[in-house]
Amino acid sequence: MSRRSLLFSLMKKCGLVGSQAAGRSVSWSISSCAQWGKGEFGVISKSGRQAKGSKIGKPKPDNTQEASADRSELNLKAWIDALNALPAGSMTDDHILGWVEGPLRHFFPFQRFLGGYGRLSGGRIRMRNLVTSGHQPDFIASLEDAFNLTSRGCFAWWVQNRVAFILDPAHPPAFATDRELEEIRHFSLGVVAAHGVIDPFANTGTYISFAGIAADDHIRTRASLNLIAPVLHALFLATEQVARSPVDLTRLTDRQRQLVDLALMGLPDKTIASRLGISEHTVGNHFRGIYERLGISKRSQLIAILK
Repeated sequence: MSRRSLLFSLMKKCGLVGSQAAGRSVSWSISSCAQWGKGEFGVISKSGRQAKGSKIGKPKPDNTQEASADRSELNLKAWIDALNALPAGSMTDDHILGWVEGPLRHFFPFQRFLGGYGRLSGGRIRMRNLVTSGHQPDFIASLEDAFNLTSRGCFAWWVQNRVAFILDPAHPPAFATDRELEEIRHFSLGVVAAHGVIDPFANTGTYISFAGIAADDHIRTRASLNLIAPVLHALFLATEQVARSPVDLTRLTDRQRQLVDLALMGLPDKTIASRLGISEHTVGNHFRGIYERLGISKRSQLIAILK
């Protein structure tokens, strides 16, 4: 996935690109990043109302003032630099980690990071992917691949409210469990801030937490997480797409990928040729080249492995 495609996908998920923008060329400019960082494109507007294009969920707790705080005090230059440094191409966990430990850390200082992508079903979370940085091996080994929401109060509260939260062991929120507080003390995690993105249609989502953050400005921390969460969600989704794909489409040329997209629409060679302004013979040659690069022999195999 190219950086442009990733950002476009991210903008759509955040409600930055509506249906009217479909099919148009969208550029990600420095000014756009700055405006988004200032809250003009965020899911929650400065007025505290649900922004156009965002999903309407359950009512949030009465912390609208903090959630919709003016982000003008954030280091927007560092945020723009982080966006410009997003990894491109086929996404891997190492790419995510490199971005988190490098450009993102300049914008949002932390000591330890945990990010996971998983599925929620019947009040139970099953993790499908986990990326960590700075955590002790004992801490990572203690994490379950699957757990009940009731066992982790902070996680359950976040799933219910979809709002960034801060867990300061010196002043813990009421929903924090004894287990979570003991975990923080035992592994010396310090102040923890967490957020994420949930897809209610697929019952999947990305959860991120940063440990060892500054505890002096909770409003600024939440504003930062509101920017970071959808970006990391897009990166995790990109790794899921790579993991699910049984073939490496990066081996194809841009023209060959164009033909693959049209073939997946069920179009015959004659229609494909007409759309691309080439002959049917040329279309056939392109598909033979595609089959050879992907190690298959016919159109039905191509469609079967990509659908």
